[in-house]
Amino acid sequence: MKRRDFAIGVTPSLIMMVALLAVPLVYSIVWSFQSVQYGTPGEWIGFDNYQRVLTDSTFHTAVFFTVGFAVVHTVLALALGYGLALLMHRARRGKSLFLGILLTPYVIPAVIGATAFSWLFDDSFGGLVNLGIESLTGQTVQWFTSTWPNRTLVLMAATWASLPFMMLVFLGALKGVPEEQLEAATIDGANWWQRQWHVVIPMLGPMVRFLTLTSIMGGLGLFDALIPLAPNAQAVGSQSVNLYVFQNAFARDQQNLGLGSAVNILMLLVMFVLIAPFVRQVYREVKEGS
Repeated sequence: MKRRDFAIGVTPSLIMMVALLAVPLVYSIVWSFQSVQYGTPGEWIGFDNYQRVLTDSTFHTAVFFTVGFAVVHTVLALALGYGLALLMHRARRGKSLFLGILLTPYVIPAVIGATAFSWLFDDSFGGLVNLGIESLTGQTVQWFTSTWPNRTLVLMAATWASLPFMMLVFLGALKGVPEEQLEAATIDGANWWQRQWHVVIPMLGPMVRFLTLTSIMGGLGLFDALIPLAPNAQAVGSQSVNLYVFQNAFARDQQNLGLGSAVNILMLLVMFVLIAPFVRQVYREVKEGS
């Protein structure tokens, strides 16, 4: 490809990336050192925003919940997605119907899906899950007012919503695994678990790293699903970092853009630490393949 053709093809995308990513990032860095209110110019205050955030126990709880949620959700979604993909890969009948049912939470907006999911646990809307638990144990779980039940509810809803994507990607990847290698492993005496661990999963390594990377980034960005699932998020310890930013930078009684920007910069550093190993591995694979 000629350089001129390459430049023509890449320039529009590069301009959009700079406009949508680089410019807001620069503004966030500058605002993080300022006291910025809506409609007024920023006032330089140095590291006060960072000091305020890093000494705020509410922020500590939000970071703990967000990072923990991202890691646990990623592991759970990968395991369940892989398991469902294996079942679908071997299924001979009803595959289209099953795929259609599983894709339902993936194609609807996150807030609507989370709201519908919350109704299963909300006694005001029938609470079918609560009715089942109460009939079996005689106890009622406080899904919206207790810390760990509410965190479990958020985790289940997020897994339910992300599972179709995980399963579809794994299903497509499984179709590329050569049957000859599986047959050779079987002849060598490998059982089903050994074939999965030593043959299939290593071949799906790049795909697993891609799904892990996207899942962690999605988990760290948890926000809109908390509106119906965790109406008392701060009180029960289910407040994500993005919700913390919203309540400090955009809520009517706060509107502190400088503080919100400082939180965003800190979370970028956390995200970089979490995804750096996967990015490094992808870079090595690309370099070895070139």
